Amino acid sequence: MNLLKEFVNCIKLKAVKNGLVSFCFLIFLLASSKVSPNYHFSFIKIQPTYEPEDVINVIYQNNTIIFKGINVNGNLKIYSIIGNKIMDMNIQDFSKIIIPINLDRQNIYIIRIETSDNRIFTHKIVAH
Repeated sequence: MNLLKEFVNCIKLKAVKNGLVSFCFLIFLLASSKVSPNYHFSFIKIQPTYEPEDVINVIYQNNTIIFKGINVNGNLKIYSIIGNKIMDMNIQDFSKIIIPINLDRQNIYIIRIETSDNRIFTHKIVAH
């Protein structure tokens, strides 16, 4: 019986020790995050994968897809959310293209633009 009590006390002691270590680690993280508002960890580097001017905006309204953005040539593909290809066409200038297309209301579509300089833009739209 004493052996069982000793075993239970040992388990409780380990649980308290693990909880204390977790608590100390949490306090350390909180304290180190408030060192300086301009402090950045050296192992976290966020690099944008595109230039800010290299953005293509896609708008669907009144049964029309409107593209605004950079002047590039490429291929436009439109897929349903389950992967069925709706449209595949080559475009000369994505900066001012308007495509009339009748998409089913309340469905989600994936717009994939593959440019001639091998960049890929993907957008999700919901037909209203």
